[in-house]
Amino acid sequence: MKTTTRRLAAAAMAASAAALMAACSSTESPEASSTASADASASADAVADAFPVTVDTVMGEVTVESEPQRVVTLGSHEHEYLYALGVAPVAVPVSWQGYDYGTGPWAIADMEAAGAEPETFEPGSTTYDAELIASYEPDLIIATYPNHTMTQEEYDLLSQIAPVITRPATDSEGNETVEWGVTLADELTELAAVTGTSDKAETILADIDAAYAEVRDAHPEWEGLTSQVGGYYEGQAFVYAASDTRNQFLANLGLDVASIDGTSDAWMQISAEQLDTVLGDLDSIVWQVATTEGSQEALEALPLFDSLNTTAVGGNLWQTDSILEGAFFANSPSSVMYSLDAFVPMLEEALDGDPATEIEPFVSDAA
Repeated sequence: MKTTTRRLAAAAMAASAAALMAACSSTESPEASSTASADASASADAVADAFPVTVDTVMGEVTVESEPQRVVTLGSHEHEYLYALGVAPVAVPVSWQGYDYGTGPWAIADMEAAGAEPETFEPGSTTYDAELIASYEPDLIIATYPNHTMTQEEYDLLSQIAPVITRPATDSEGNETVEWGVTLADELTELAAVTGTSDKAETILADIDAAYAEVRDAHPEWEGLTSQVGGYYEGQAFVYAASDTRNQFLANLGLDVASIDGTSDAWMQISAEQLDTVLGDLDSIVWQVATTEGSQEALEALPLFDSLNTTAVGGNLWQTDSILEGAFFANSPSSVMYSLDAFVPMLEEALDGDPATEIEPFVSDAA
């Protein structure tokens, strides 16, 4: 399936169309200009009509009285959601991968389209610097995917600065949400509601759903196959919880990620002695080894690694590209599309059941 080629072609067509529109703008007729102005006015009215809006978050109901003009984000990917919605935050946390504007290359097009050039700041690993956040004069603070669990004290303090949006209290099916496990759809829907961009969110989600469905339709043989996302940390293998956004990505492709009865925590470490007990029957494992030096070699050297079913059937997928690792973690609209183009060819090779099939690792253009 040539998903990468198809999306690159679509991107090229979009760029050509944008260039043509720019070339024609200087000769636009008065009638066309008047129509454009009317459309812009109608759009602004629609946004204004969306407020006040109240959302039910895990920290309680929060009301946003009017369209926010100065948004500050506190987590690792919320700004990418806002870019996709056409919203330009004024300040975002620094990138854990060191990218300018706190933003990976997969989200730059959305950032530029939103006209965003945010300041970046260190969010703090254990507590938020309320004085620093206040210095940006926000009228909305967003922490739906925070770098640490927000305490009630922190929430109350930040709420004195501006309304604070944390993750939704419940998901689309009415179940309580878990930290770092909210679906893209639920998070985007909430952020769209508080920024007056719900129509854009519906379009984005329809496009993402269609992209996932395209892959599922092309690979009905994947349905029911088991998979997990894991890695190596402090001398032990680990896997993420089924609710983790990376496992959500695999589930959206039709794979079963709930086969490990694990933990309520975000991830579960696995001792070398339990490796085959916990992971033995999986059809595939996406091993994230890009940013932990020597982790692939350490995993392959574990005494029971060769006894895994994934080793027998060639289902160990080594994710070695640091940019893809960042995109896979981000789980934003732009990063999902990036990850689809990167992962699908590798999964096609990992899930063919033939251990002789060589999985060609994805290498980003910037690598």
